[in-house]
Amino acid sequence: MSGVITRQQRGLLPLLIASVLWGVWTTGEKYSLGGLSVVTLLAIALAASAGLLWTILLCKGHERPSRSQLKLLALLGLFEPMLGYGAIGLGLAYIDATEAALLDGTEACFIVALAAFVNRRLPTGRAVAGVVLATAGVALLGGPRADLGLSAGSLLVLGGSLAAAIATIIAGRVVLDMEPLVVTAYQFGFGLLFTLPLLIWQWGTNGSALTASVRSSHWLVAAVVCGCGLGVAYLLYNHSITRLSVSAAGIILNIIPVFGVAAAIVFLGESINAWQFIGAALIVGGIFLFSEADKDE
Repeated sequence: MSGVITRQQRGLLPLLIASVLWGVWTTGEKYSLGGLSVVTLLAIALAASAGLLWTILLCKGHERPSRSQLKLLALLGLFEPMLGYGAIGLGLAYIDATEAALLDGTEACFIVALAAFVNRRLPTGRAVAGVVLATAGVALLGGPRADLGLSAGSLLVLGGSLAAAIATIIAGRVVLDMEPLVVTAYQFGFGLLFTLPLLIWQWGTNGSALTASVRSSHWLVAAVVCGCGLGVAYLLYNHSITRLSVSAAGIILNIIPVFGVAAAIVFLGESINAWQFIGAALIVGGIFLFSEADKDE
């Protein structure tokens, strides 16, 4: 019993740090968008994270994936990080980081809902309650209105969360025989490859790749916080997930939106009103219910 407890303790801190990094990532994205375009920011972040992951992978050595596995890894890279993080970045251009962090947390709800659809099984009562709470929370983020009143930015962030959830479902079903580090390195490598043509097109057509207020700090945050921070978060996650119980991991990962909101308040000076606070509580509550439903299956 003591050995199990020790192993859980060793996995707890790395996963907690990973959750903080994922939460801070949204704030870093919002800040960097003050001087960089979405495509430029995405390319910098993916180049930094893919470079970190591939450096570690090449040092450790690995067996090259088969052609069929490469196709699946390319599909993963398309959905996440390219489409997922790209859509969230576009959404952040229109909404605050606090709201984006909360909406990004709905990925857990999408994962459970998609899993139920793919497996052709009706969702549990907890899953239904979770989607009701999360949907009500999303509605209240915009204030006391009769409809959802979602802006284009909010819809883009939700779309990014959906893309990430699709990638998670794909990864869980078709690459179980591959090491997590190998999957993540190739996934981010393909994500970068898919992003480069957009970057070249934007810079080649004199698009708004930079703003007049771009500073060196925008580049630094994009590379270190959004790029290397993302890579480190995935490495810590891969290290911890085999050392923790499902319930312990779920609780820590589900509070990522809380870290995201806290980072936006501390570093960007944002704030949340009473309606957003209630909405945040409902979203987090819905995420926890979805996590519990997922464990019951």
